[in-house]
Amino acid sequence: MYQHLGNLSPAERAADEIWQAIQSHQGPGEFELSPIVEAVVEEADRDPERYRWSFCRDFGDTRLVVLDSRAARVLEPGRRSMLDAKELQWLDERMQGDRRHLLIATSLPFLLPRGLHHIEDWNAVLADGRWGERLALAGEWIRQAIDLEHWAAFPESFRAVAAMTTEVAEGRRGAAPETVTFLSGDVHFSYIEEVDRPMQSRVLQAVCSPIRNPLRPTLRWVAAVMSRRVAGPLGGVLARFSPHPPFHWSTLKNPWFDNNLASLEVTAEGLKLRWDTGVLIDGHHDAPKLQEVTSITIAPHPVAARKPH
Repeated sequence: MYQHLGNLSPAERAADEIWQAIQSHQGPGEFELSPIVEAVVEEADRDPERYRWSFCRDFGDTRLVVLDSRAARVLEPGRRSMLDAKELQWLDERMQGDRRHLLIATSLPFLLPRGLHHIEDWNAVLADGRWGERLALAGEWIRQAIDLEHWAAFPESFRAVAAMTTEVAEGRRGAAPETVTFLSGDVHFSYIEEVDRPMQSRVLQAVCSPIRNPLRPTLRWVAAVMSRRVAGPLGGVLARFSPHPPFHWSTLKNPWFDNNLASLEVTAEGLKLRWDTGVLIDGHHDAPKLQEVTSITIAPHPVAARKPH
């Protein structure tokens, strides 16, 4: 709840009941806020549409949309969705061009390496009962056992956001930005994907999973393989069982597994992305240094560079 207060604009914060309670506190001593917070949390749990955790900020010619891809989910079999109807409408209204960069932050990657994407997409179809109740139960067990919870596991939500993204990148929602970039983490490794479909904007997925538990060697191998060799053949087989997304994508930088932090900078040359890891110099634990793991500058397509913003 405290984190959420930091996401609110001044006007939204002034209207927030928790902030109002804090502001109204008078007198000495510490204000006991727990009962108020607990009541709001319970109400939000009963009615997920009661409280919005997503937010949007414009920084000059760059828009940042931060999505709640946790509390806004619909988990009823047959109508699963990463975002409920109101949250999806909220996003739709903010997916607009007429700016240099559009950034969409979502804790779970929108674009997984394609081999992993098609596995989760196929499992979602299986769990929803396309091939009968017994296989649906098996699909649901697999879904929960290995934690298949990314955007690919909610195919309708994925396709809805992919359609919005395509409209922005093709200049159908105002002048196309130089980039439409999804920013994510929470998968224990880092990578960059780019949409292959020719559009005015470059559409990317940048992932950094900082301060995470290291993956076992076997899981590292799976992540790397799914990003490369089997992505095409496996994806081709599994993609037959669900509607095709409006575009394909491929790996711009293969997964790496350093415990790292990422930064993003808007420069004259384009969108600069950099990943750094912590290193010790001569064993000095009290003075770690940052060391670059990788960096890339995403320059715009020539057609996008000519578009007014």
